[in-house]
Amino acid sequence: MDSGFRPLVLAWLLALGAGIGLGLFLAWYVFPVSYTNAQPYDLNRSAKDEMLRMIASSYAMENSFELANQRLYYLQLPNVKARLNELANSERNPLTQQALVKLRLDLDQPNIARARPTSTARPTRDLTPAPRVTVIVLEPTTIPSTSIPVTPLPTPIPPTSEPNPNAPRFALIEKRALDCLSVGGGATIQVEVQDASGKGLAGILVEVNSALGNEQFYTGFKPERGNGFGDVTLVPGTYSVHLVENASSEVVEDLRIDANVVECSSNPAATQGWRLVFRQLSN
Repeated sequence: MDSGFRPLVLAWLLALGAGIGLGLFLAWYVFPVSYTNAQPYDLNRSAKDEMLRMIASSYAMENSFELANQRLYYLQLPNVKARLNELANSERNPLTQQALVKLRLDLDQPNIARARPTSTARPTRDLTPAPRVTVIVLEPTTIPSTSIPVTPLPTPIPPTSEPNPNAPRFALIEKRALDCLSVGGGATIQVEVQDASGKGLAGILVEVNSALGNEQFYTGFKPERGNGFGDVTLVPGTYSVHLVENASSEVVEDLRIDANVVECSSNPAATQGWRLVFRQLSN
């Protein structure tokens, strides 16, 4: 290249670089793009997945299928059922996992989901502390001795779900205590739900009640253990179990779990769980 053109080429390259830099500076900092009136379907894949988790969690609490279906519509996903399956399989939070499974199963039976009553907010307790009152005693008084009453043990919280008279009826056909060796650490209640022919049923809601509170889970989330299998991890205490919402059963009571055993060799016979099997009654 002629030495006379080199300064010209160099100047042109410098001007081009300066123009690109100035353009990027103006686009990113001076005149950045701002989105207004954006729609849920404009979100990227990761944000849509987070929206699906929030929709499922809200549906688990509100039980409003119409509202959940409307929220799903605005995401404009090509195959929302398949995406819910993928998220449920990879979800680590058990409550979010159960919510995703419930929403996915109810998309296959919208008429049943719409027939369920929506949940109403429970009243909250007034946690405002009572005002302190200072009492000044001017004269000595004789205080009679009183015995301290024995504090009663906490009573189990009653089931939170009303029985569904239109739900299929299931009978308990097996109730077996699980010792430390069979559980393999921790404490659990395992439930299997079968149809009238003995095949496992997924998507059946199970409620566990105790003095510590109530917890619910669905069957079918661990297909490697069977379509009708479901379980929950617990702490020592006394529990009751029954099927709710899309199934009905008797309340199985007095399911006692002993104190946790760190090493099974110290107490291999300790009750660390229960296995319950429910089977649908033939019409």
